[in-house]
Amino acid sequence: MKRLLMIALLFVAALSSANAQTEEYITIGINGGVVNNINGYRQDPEEEDPIVKEYKNGMPGYNVAIDLGIRTTDKTRFRIEVEHEEFHYKAIWDTAQIPAASYCPLKTKVKVWNMGVNLRFDYKIAESEKWKVFVSPGLLWEFNIDRESKNFLRTEEDNILTYSRRRVSYKNYKEIAYQNPNHILGGNVQLLCKYKIAKHIALTLTPEYYIYFRPIVKDNTAPYMRMTLNGGVEFNF
Repeated sequence: MKRLLMIALLFVAALSSANAQTEEYITIGINGGVVNNINGYRQDPEEEDPIVKEYKNGMPGYNVAIDLGIRTTDKTRFRIEVEHEEFHYKAIWDTAQIPAASYCPLKTKVKVWNMGVNLRFDYKIAESEKWKVFVSPGLLWEFNIDRESKNFLRTEEDNILTYSRRRVSYKNYKEIAYQNPNHILGGNVQLLCKYKIAKHIALTLTPEYYIYFRPIVKDNTAPYMRMTLNGGVEFNF
């Protein structure tokens, strides 16, 4: 946290000279919404144990973020944003190829929690008395903070009857969650729509598209992408 605060202070100091001839103001935004990952998991099952039939997206994830922005001209603004994401995927096991004695899961559900630091440049493309619309390209560095796997097994009776014959178990198998990287870099573009509800307060709606500079799992051939839709509130001073 201290490191992030230091980055924010340096960000403000670096831009202060650029604001000398402009009507400067500072914005603080808070937003959150849904995350949909594209190619956000291994595409092909492994050729060796454990046998997985297929990987799928899980339920939609979510993200929350806070950002600090500085206006540089009438149409431009720089922002630094810190965001938190949770997303899900699942593996469907090929139970026909693994003996019941191995505590074979029916499926494995995975949750991944990441933090990201996003540098954004906002360019105003439309304005009215109440509305402002910006297009905002950005650069994101995202890193993992935690992950969790949960295995759903065949019936407990089946496990008890066969476990004594073979000491092999996937009951607590966790490696699927660790197929995701510890950090990843990507670019994004956001459409930021602001609706003014008071002198210093606006509501925001921000659809956004991300594309990352490498696959999220090394064996993937398709690029890792993400779509988000966030709503929030922005304060300006």
